[in-house]
Amino acid sequence: MKKNSQSFLEGAILLTLSTVVVKVIGALFKIPLANILGGVGMSYYVSAYDIFTPIYSMTATGLGVAASRLVAERGALSGAEGGREVLRASRWVFLLLGLGGMGLLLAFAPAFARAINNPGATLAVCAIAPAVVFSCVSAVYRGYFQGMTDMVPTAKSQVLESLVRLTAGTALSYGTTLFLRRRWLETGAVLGRPFPSLEEANLYIFRFSAASAIAGVTLSTLAGALYIRGRYRRETRDLPRARGKGRGSGRGLVRQLLGIAVPISLGTLVVNLTSVIDLMSVMNCLKTAIAGDGAAIRAMYQGLIPAAVTDDLLPEYLYGSYSGLAFSLFNLAPAITAALGVSALPAVTRALAGGSRDRLETTVDSVLRVALLAALPAGLGLSVLSGPILRFLFPARLMEAAIVTPVLRVMGISTILVAVTTPMNSVLQATGHEKLALGLMLTGAAVKLSTNYRLVSRPELNIRGVPYGTLLCYGLILLVSLGFLRFGAKIRLDFYRTLLKPLFCALLCAGAAYSGYYLLFSSCSSSIRLLAAIALDACTAFFEWEMVR
Repeated sequence: MKKNSQSFLEGAILLTLSTVVVKVIGALFKIPLANILGGVGMSYYVSAYDIFTPIYSMTATGLGVAASRLVAERGALSGAEGGREVLRASRWVFLLLGLGGMGLLLAFAPAFARAINNPGATLAVCAIAPAVVFSCVSAVYRGYFQGMTDMVPTAKSQVLESLVRLTAGTALSYGTTLFLRRRWLETGAVLGRPFPSLEEANLYIFRFSAASAIAGVTLSTLAGALYIRGRYRRETRDLPRARGKGRGSGRGLVRQLLGIAVPISLGTLVVNLTSVIDLMSVMNCLKTAIAGDGAAIRAMYQGLIPAAVTDDLLPEYLYGSYSGLAFSLFNLAPAITAALGVSALPAVTRALAGGSRDRLETTVDSVLRVALLAALPAGLGLSVLSGPILRFLFPARLMEAAIVTPVLRVMGISTILVAVTTPMNSVLQATGHEKLALGLMLTGAAVKLSTNYRLVSRPELNIRGVPYGTLLCYGLILLVSLGFLRFGAKIRLDFYRTLLKPLFCALLCAGAAYSGYYLLFSSCSSSIRLLAAIALDACTAFFEWEMVR
């Protein structure tokens, strides 16, 4: 096992590259899916996925991080056998929690959907429930490999999952849509329910199309679990199996695992804090705004709301436009830096366990610098080119793209904060400050929730009020996290080299992208202008890496 381990930077680069591949494949899935389902259909898909996310975070992700940390600690003391001991002790814990999470989703799917004012999402919520079990199975093995600083199995399983999600999800969703549309054309009804027009029938069909896409997600988690379990069995097949450990030792490891996992499981919600809070509040706030002055909202988006979208469906339409189009782009940089956090956690844990202060400070400084190098040009570029990017990616949904362009402009700034917060949260967890990470998450959640209710409920802002809560939430979390690491944990950080130089270069990147689109290539088509602007941004980002490395 040791021969496959990587250094922190090697692991970070490997997981970052795999995450880029996963996000590209994910875009090949989410972009056509949004073009198929539109705002209303995407609200069903995203609602199910966002209900699944906190349960997944508190079971698979949180326990996986705890297992990775415990494996890293045991591995530093007693090698690979210490890591396998942790895995053997934790497998049944993961499986039972996964089954409990699945049962929770199945039992309360209608109640969940009603609570978020999106009852059409019920079928999609049921379709994603088994994914909790499969994700928990994957998490225990990923935690083992990550704790042993071998990121290859995690990277390969993630890429496999994304490929299965792309093929199965797209095929099932598109096939369901075509089949049910054909039935309406033949009978005038969808599954026995008559509709006077295809536009109205489509709004009902999207419930089943979204559930079919979610079924593809569930199949992808099954494929990932089967692969990584098989990888573990192959790599440990010829190793001697220790039989001398008693049951008490296993129970002690489980207690230790749960003691670490509970605050981490809650703290991992920081990664998904925006989507969780938005899921629970935005559509309720939009209903309040529409009840207050629905005519003003329709006037704000004149020509951008289909005639079949009544006031009852308008919250789903606006929320689906935001979550299905803008949020998919917003989440790109944080997903990449989340991979950095996965690699950083065992590296920081081993440095701390080994008593090497210099190595600890170097690792934390590298985590922050690499996160900023990835997040700053991506976020600023997304902000200055929000409209052209949305129109380029979603040509079949230009009305929804126009609605969320101002939203994405603000979210481009927020994505920088989220992308840096994610690995900083991993550093806090690795250094034993899980409760601080949890407290910051709860404080940020309160800020986000109160801001949503204050802004989104106002008819003149409606969906445009969402990104400001995200900005305040993650800005607070990041500032306190960095302040604690510097003054509380006494970890010295080179802020000039780590923050100021990347920020200056990122501003140059954003300026190059803006100038390329609106000035240098103004005579070209919009697609050529956008691609040229992105190329300028990328070239400037390359020089940024050269300046700050």
